[in-house]
Amino acid sequence: MFLTAADEETDIIMGLDIGGDDYITKPFKLAVFLSRVNALLRRSESFQREITELSSNGIRVQRLKGDVYKNEERVELTTGEYKLLCLFMENPDIILSAEQILSRLWDCDENYIDSNTLTVYIRRLRTKIENNPSVPKKIVTVRRLGYKWNTECEV
Repeated sequence: MFLTAADEETDIIMGLDIGGDDYITKPFKLAVFLSRVNALLRRSESFQREITELSSNGIRVQRLKGDVYKNEERVELTTGEYKLLCLFMENPDIILSAEQILSRLWDCDENYIDSNTLTVYIRRLRTKIENNPSVPKKIVTVRRLGYKWNTECEV
């Protein structure tokens, strides 16, 4: 939570984009501030009940730290690649269409992200997590339907 006198729109956007859950500018009313703190505490309690680690096919994601490991070696992913990997691992063996992926990850009107961009993200992710990216086994393409995280592949 940011508590600051910087009230320019760009400051607020940057604060929220770098991970802030709330942004309060001075001056503020104490009762409003306390209500916002309580709301954050309620959300953090429900966050603790969420799955904090995903593991499948030799890939392990530590969600609280944002770390990804392939066969216990750390893998550096961009934010988009990380979100994409988590989405696949949270939905094992389920075909996700490009439209579903775009709407769940980028939450926009598809003005900036299109299926070609998604294809690039998937290709880059495959180069980092697949043993042989040209013959993917973990993130498989289901022709004319989408992509899926395949749990039945060799590690």
